[in-house]
Amino acid sequence: MGAIMTYGFYKVGKGIREQNELAREKMWSRIHLIPLLQAEEDRDLVRKHFADLAREKELMGKETSAYNGDRYVLLPLMLAM
Repeated sequence: MGAIMTYGFYKVGKGIREQNELAREKMWSRIHLIPLLQAEEDRDLVRKHFADLAREKELMGKETSAYNGDRYVLLPLMLAM
């Protein structure tokens, strides 16, 4: 009876070690895929940004800016300091 239980515990231990190894392998595969997935997301964002700029230029007829002029103006709060 003891030999059968010892063999069973041995097999359970091997199974646990195998599961741990598979989990470690899965974690490392994800770690190595993150830069590729991030690069793909970055390319997609850049493509969308340039598409938005093209659509804005088509609608507005010219390049637009978030600012009204090219001159840099200090905020009054900064001047008060």
